[in-house]
Amino acid sequence: METEELQKKYGQSKQGNFIPIDTIGVPHPYCITPKHLTGDHMYLGAPEIREAEQKHGAVCDICRKQLNAGQIQKILTYDEHKQAILISCKKDLKNKDGKVSKELHTFLLAIKELAQADGFEGFAFKNDAR
Repeated sequence: METEELQKKYGQSKQGNFIPIDTIGVPHPYCITPKHLTGDHMYLGAPEIREAEQKHGAVCDICRKQLNAGQIQKILTYDEHKQAILISCKKDLKNKDGKVSKELHTFLLAIKELAQADGFEGFAFKNDAR
């Protein structure tokens, strides 16, 4: 989803301190390799990545490196890599007593079901506090 679409669909927190700005790969972004570029396509979208996996043995390079290092048990396919909503935080996530900001908590609860219905795995946070 583009930033404008995310913001239109999910809005922002009551005081505007927490705003969806992008999506981010979970557990990490899917990383292409030269094998992904062996197809007949100049554009590399989801269908072309799936085709490269099936026809050319292409895999996520981050997964491949983690598997070789013994950090993971299997390489995830493109479809097994999920997305989370990236939230810009203009205010600290936690207040002075160490508890999660009430504004953030209320906002996330308000959009949780919609985000799940849209297939998002959860939320990630970008510190944009000044």
